[in-house]
Amino acid sequence: MKNNKRRIIELSKNINYHNYRYYILNNPIITNYKYDILLKKLINLENKYNYKYKYSPTKKLINNLFTNKKKIKHYYKMYSINNVYNKDELIKWLNNINKKLSITDNKNNNYICELKYDGLAISLIYKYGFLKQASTRGNGKYGNNILKNILILKKIPYFFKEIKDIKIFDIKGEIVYSKKNFNYLNKIKIKNKLNPFSNPRNAANGVIHNINNNDTIYNKKLDFIPYFIYTNNKKFNYKFNNQYLSIKFLDKLFFKFQKKSYKLCKNYKDIINFINYWEKNINKSIYPIDGIVIKINDFNIQKKIKYNNIFHKWCIAYKFKDKVYETTLKKIDYTIGKSGIIVPIINFTPIVINGTIIRKASLYNSNIFFKHNLSIGDKIFIKKSGNIIPKLVKNITNKKNKIVKFPKYCPSCKKLLNKINNKIYCLNKDKCNLQKLEIFKHFISKNAMDIKINKNILEKLLNKKIIKSIIDFYKLTIKDLIRLNVTEKESNKIINSIYKSKNKNISNVIYSLSIPNIGFYMSKIIGNKYKTISDFIYDINNNIDKINIGDKRFNQIKIFFNKNKINIIKKLKNIGFNI
Repeated sequence: MKNNKRRIIELSKNINYHNYRYYILNNPIITNYKYDILLKKLINLENKYNYKYKYSPTKKLINNLFTNKKKIKHYYKMYSINNVYNKDELIKWLNNINKKLSITDNKNNNYICELKYDGLAISLIYKYGFLKQASTRGNGKYGNNILKNILILKKIPYFFKEIKDIKIFDIKGEIVYSKKNFNYLNKIKIKNKLNPFSNPRNAANGVIHNINNNDTIYNKKLDFIPYFIYTNNKKFNYKFNNQYLSIKFLDKLFFKFQKKSYKLCKNYKDIINFINYWEKNINKSIYPIDGIVIKINDFNIQKKIKYNNIFHKWCIAYKFKDKVYETTLKKIDYTIGKSGIIVPIINFTPIVINGTIIRKASLYNSNIFFKHNLSIGDKIFIKKSGNIIPKLVKNITNKKNKIVKFPKYCPSCKKLLNKINNKIYCLNKDKCNLQKLEIFKHFISKNAMDIKINKNILEKLLNKKIIKSIIDFYKLTIKDLIRLNVTEKESNKIINSIYKSKNKNISNVIYSLSIPNIGFYMSKIIGNKYKTISDFIYDINNNIDKINIGDKRFNQIKIFFNKNKINIIKKLKNIGFNI
């Protein structure tokens, strides 16, 4: 039982981490399909062994760890939507609905199908017609206050005379970029030598959270698509007593829906026809979509089906299968992660997937590289996994050309590479520039020290040997930056951000150090448990595991905090860090 409990705890923590990336950072690193597999596995284990971790994601949408005073409470909770990935799972869900309803309800029951947009879920609160509150979904109960940025969006009116007599009118929907606008904005970013947005959802999230972006072209190109109304007005609720009428009301009110984006369905055949149409015509959608949401139409019947801690039970999302696209392999580059792992990057003839131009994909590690036996000129299949991450599916060429061999030496420092646990590493961390660059990029990133140095300036600082270790950031002067042709204004901004970073808490510092298998979520847990990093290191060195992080992670941390790392912590304290 002890091992089973450990499996449940580790799996719960892993899912909580992915919840945090999705709901708080809006930056998922796994597909919805893989996430659902993890969640179902956890539910099965919890039921089998009758045990739940105290912070189990099946208890609540996300750990209360992330609820703080800066967030605002939703008037009506924002639930997530459960997913199905094939027709059999959809039929099973429909049959379960039918079993829970009376004969009369089943006779009167119908469904509404809507497009599932890949955007940022938000809630808009109108009081007597005026927009008074806007927030992200957050953990479902609390979300980030984004009213300041929402007020400047032309696609969201400040006042509706049609609802001026209603005290609370909550419109839930998605902030999205159209495919056209997303590509247009990325062209501007590339033209200005800025990193392009990775995908429309992350772009919308980044812009809507950036209060310094007011009245920019990025905001002006955002759209809002509503999908639900909650009110406390009995007269309105009586008149608009189902989802279809509510959507029609929103459509006429101000918000414009794209053609064929929703449909009232009487039976399974109608639902499948709607799914098949959009799965076949996904490229016709103005906005990025990744599936169809099927909802019980009648609100009274919805109430009978209810919900659990995470999902509404009266609706389901049918997720589209990832389509594969054929292209030609042009070349293979190699980059280095902050841990020293060598990551192959395949470059291929550009293809358009769901409105986005894709030119390359990461193979993540050497195992994937060796699996596909790649040659330059090969015909390959690419898919955009979960509408987020480009992925190599298959090499479909009969071998004629010479198979590309994995390099023996580091592409940066030229030192001999090492194979560890079937992954290939450069262990020359102190002298490998590409590896150091990744470590420094991570150290100055927003969730770490939040130092405002862009990649180009960072590369110059590294190449000129002005920055050799993370401590050197705190020796940097305006003169150093101006010598690198950085403007005085930009230099002041950088130095100010370095000064402010000294006030970062333990969580940020732990995360900034690039400790193996310690992400931002685990850094938060460590920061909440310990008053100082010294206390944490003391427990690690004395084999005391107060936060139950598991043997593997514990040993990695113990190895990480050698004399050199402890000296760095001491130097950070001497600089003025309160850690």
